[in-house]
Order: sequence, then structure tokens, then C-alpha cells
Amino acid sequence: MAFKKLDSAAIDLTLSRPLDAFVSQGMDANGVQAWADRGRGAGMSYGSDARPTLASAGLSCVPLSPWHISPTCTELTLKIRGLASIDGAGGTALNARLVLMALSGVVYDNVSMTPILDDASDQEVEFTFDVTNLAGDVVVPWLVFQSALNTGNTASDDRHANDITANRYKIDLGTTLAATYDDTKRWQMTFSEDSTGTAPADVYQYQGPVMIVYENGHDEVYVLPRLDRRLVAYQQFRATITELGRFLLYGWSLTETAFTSPASQANALRPGMAPRARTYSEIYRRQRALAAERTRVVNVGGSPDVRDSGRMWGMAEYYKESTYLDAYMAVGGELPTYRIDTRTATLNTRRRYRALALVAGSVTDREARGFTVRLRATLEDIGGGDVATPDVQGATIDLTPMAGAGFGTNETADRLYFTFAAANTQHLDGTWVYADVLNGTHGLRLIDATFEEQAASASDTARLLRLQIRGEDIEPAISNGTTETSIILYYPACTVLIDEGF
Repeated sequence: MAFKKLDSAAIDLTLSRPLDAFVSQGMDANGVQAWADRGRGAGMSYGSDARPTLASAGLSCVPLSPWHISPTCTELTLKIRGLASIDGAGGTALNARLVLMALSGVVYDNVSMTPILDDASDQEVEFTFDVTNLAGDVVVPWLVFQSALNTGNTASDDRHANDITANRYKIDLGTTLAATYDDTKRWQMTFSEDSTGTAPADVYQYQGPVMIVYENGHDEVYVLPRLDRRLVAYQQFRATITELGRFLLYGWSLTETAFTSPASQANALRPGMAPRARTYSEIYRRQRALAAERTRVVNVGGSPDVRDSGRMWGMAEYYKESTYLDAYMAVGGELPTYRIDTRTATLNTRRRYRALALVAGSVTDREARGFTVRLRATLEDIGGGDVATPDVQGATIDLTPMAGAGFGTNETADRLYFTFAAANTQHLDGTWVYADVLNGTHGLRLIDATFEEQAASASDTARLLRLQIRGEDIEPAISNGTTETSIILYYPACTVLIDEGF
């Protein structure tokens, strides 16, 4: 029996499709197109009073936010938007690239840098990364950057050892340097021996460039990394400041932009080929997989903390034994989700969340050992009402703090560190030396936690999700009189997913 055709639009000269094949192929084509064009994406934006500045004398980097790559994703694209500046002449302000770090610690680097040009207008810069071999994995994207030098804006002055204070984190620039210094810009400082200086030993050399990180508009400024002891041993030396190119970051986005498409079902949809019921089941399975593998992103990035320098990338809190401290917050909408319990074939309308939270610690005691940190999740109705604390799976990890610098003899931790000014304030720069990331000495740990709403009705309400972290069992991990107030926990970034696929 011959099939009747709907009209000329349903007829393919090659396949001569009947109506059911025409409809099925259209459904499958729509699914494949959605698979390719609707990759997951998310972004982070900064308010005008909390925009971080990308600038570094050396090769530095910041972790953006942990990312779960979709199983069929083959390309990840990062876009950053902001204002680049150096000298107004249109040259390169800084160079940047995207690298990915797997949970194993392996760093995947595409090596080539993208120049970001000096421009009077806002601009968007795009980076792409081939993630074919990382599909389905959790990675931490790092934005690596290094400033170009504005050699047309430099100044030098002779300084003395007594110009260095605050445990070698501060230096008096002097009147010559201060006359040129502009605290709205970014600067590096280099050193050389003045003709009247005396060296304690021939083997000593001056340390490399440092970066002025705390711009308070006075002659004395903070530097990072802190100045080496050998510099203090010189009676007199010459300091030179040079302006750095910089990029005022308005925001960034991560998007999955390419995928391995599923195989075509054209042959199975021809007349007299595969049974229709099986074909429709396969179309449904693909559409379900599209939803399951593209988990919805609720939140990415950290919570900028501008209490001190305005250049922090995340929140930092003094450690308190067995006290939960706010780390990350996110807002969930009112759209309900569902998941199928395969054991009972029942349908649940409770959301399931997944939190990928980065945590780092810094301590003034170089002898401090690892201790335990625990994550707690709180779901609260926006506008008041129900507050729930669900059970969290994967909430506990071991954390080994990085050595920080106080008034002791510690010489490490250039990026996560303490400074003690007159007000005994803390300062965390929030960037990492890229070499430390490559060598695995970045100090970051990832909490991969999952939890569910406790009632199905909660999914119909807009929710405030609060993630808190506390330390446990710290007493056995410290020595030499280290106290809780000597430890800082730092939260640079977190990704929260509403997960429909696990």
C-alpha cells in the first residue's frame, strides 16, 4: 500500500518521505540543532564600585569559576569586557589567555597570548579553548595575564633601608617618585644599585620587579611580593617605578560554543526501515539528554570584597573554630525542575543543587598543618518564610593552608598574605603567580557538594541560597602559638547548578 503525501513540502526528491517520516525527521533535526546551538553559559558582572583591575608586572592569574563541561562539548569560550589603558597611544595594554586546570591538578594551556589593545572605548575580548578531551569533566578556568610596560612614564630615586617598613611590605617612594606616582594607575617597581650604595656580599643580587598593590595616594605604598631581606641589607639603592598597562574588568562570561552532534537518524526514518516506535523513543531520549547534560547554572564567580584595596576577587574571613562563615550566595528562580527516581519510577519536583566551591586558607604559622572545613547550605524563601538546611553530600574536605607573612620570619606566600598596618587590617590580593598554579602550590581546594530541597513545594518559590563554611579540628594542626585569628579563609569563586541529570 502506497503512502499518501501531505503536500509538496513533505516530499523529498531523494527520500520521497511519507508524512510520518517527514515529521520525525523535522523533530530530530530540531533536536540536533538545539544540541549544537544551546550550550550552557553564564557570566559575572561587577558594579562600578567593585570592578577589579587586571594588571601585573609578572605572569599572574585569577580563577574565574569552576565549570562542569557538558559531555559532548568541544569548545569553551571566555569573553571579558572592560576598559584597557596604558598610554593612550593605542598600543598593547596587556596580554592574556585562558587556561584550564583539571581536578587532577593538570593544567591545560594553549600557550598563545591574546594582546588587549589600549583603547579609549570599552571593548570585548574573546578567548576559545578546545575541550574535546575534557568533555564531561569539572575544570577550573584561569585567566592568565601580564601587563605591557609604559616606558614613557618612569621615575627613579635613591632610597635607603629605613625607607622599607611593615615587615618589608611598604616602601617610602620619596618626593621624586611621589611627584610622578598616580594612584589611579598600576605600577611596577624595579631596583638597581646606586653608585653610593654598598653591597653586603658580591653574590647578592637585587630582586626582580614588584608591583604596587595598595594605592593610598601617599609616599608610602604596599608592594607585592614583599621586598627581600638582601635589599634591606644595602645602605642605599635605586628604585624605579614604571607604569603598567591595565584592564578595568566590567564582567566576563563562559559559554559552551561547539558540540559533537549526535548521529543522523535519516536512514532510520526512511519508509520500510527502523520501526517508528523505536525511532520516536530515540528522539525523546536525545531531547531528554539535552536537558540532563546541560545543567542550569544558577551562579558563577565570587563575591567581590572591596573593604581594603578595592582589588579583591573574593570574600575573605578570619577563621573561627566551629563557626559557619558566609562564603557564597545565589538566587534561584521560581521555575520548577524535575528528576525521575529510577528506582520507583516516580516524578519529583524538588530541585537538586550542585555547588562547586573554591576555598583557600592562609596562616601566619609556617608549621600549620591541614585541618577540616565543612560546607553548609541554607535555602530561604525570598521575602521571608521557610528556611531549610538540607543534608549536604560531599560537604567536608581537608584543607592545608598556605603560609602567610606576619611579623615572624616567614618568607613565603606572595599572593595570599597578611599585612599589619596601624589599624591591623588584612589585605588579600586575590591573584596567583602562574608558576605556582603550574607547580600545584596554589593552595586551592574544591568542594563538590550536592543537596536537595526538602519539600516539593519549595520549587515554586524564589529562593536565596546561602553557602557557609567553617573549620574543624584546628587545634592539632597549629603550633608555636598560632591562634584562630592568625588564619584567614578565602573564597575566590563558586558555581551553583540546578542539576537535572544525576
